[in-house]
Amino acid sequence: MIKLIVFDLDNTLAPLGGPIAPADLARLQDIENAGTRIAVCSGKPLYYLCGFFRQASLKCPILIGENGAVVQTGVSLPPADYSVVDADTGSAHALRSLKSAIQEAIPDLWFQPNEVMVTPFPRNDREFDQIADILASHPEELAHVDVYRHIDSFDISPKGITKASGIRHIAKMLGITPDEILAVGDGPNDYPMFEYAGSSIGINIGRPEKVTWNVGSIAEALELIPR
Repeated sequence: MIKLIVFDLDNTLAPLGGPIAPADLARLQDIENAGTRIAVCSGKPLYYLCGFFRQASLKCPILIGENGAVVQTGVSLPPADYSVVDADTGSAHALRSLKSAIQEAIPDLWFQPNEVMVTPFPRNDREFDQIADILASHPEELAHVDVYRHIDSFDISPKGITKASGIRHIAKMLGITPDEILAVGDGPNDYPMFEYAGSSIGINIGRPEKVTWNVGSIAEALELIPR
């Protein structure tokens, strides 16, 4: 029996920068009302996820931000349960060093206001290439971090802290096993949670062998979940 369903946000639950479709939101509410916990696991920070889900009318969604580095339950502030994964000394130093190098090269670049990760948002292909070159020129720091390149940004995370880390924390808190978890996502930073969860659904996933099922939309994914 599935007791927890964990969704990626961007291009999974909702289009990048857009809302959850009303029909999909109603389905999420039905799932929660039937007794299954709903969680979102995203590269976005908790404050973004909290604001996003405040109007979702879910009873107590679980929010996992920064690719597993920060976790809270519910959307109230201050949260009832809240935790931050501490990066080890090597990772923390690497993140500071890489952020400094990127800021020096592109002084007016915007960074997502994270608690743990470093997430620069390049404005064009040239800046994407600049950041990629900066990362490649710091092999010592790269040994301590994981880098995910997205359509609009880079997520630079402490090595070993992944979406699976956040879900593992929630599973321990809820007293459930991986076999009782379903993960739904669309990209490479979702692969760790696919591997941890007992079952998984990809949304147009590039490597279908990573998931139990691969479908074309969140509506199709929600139809696979027993009513």
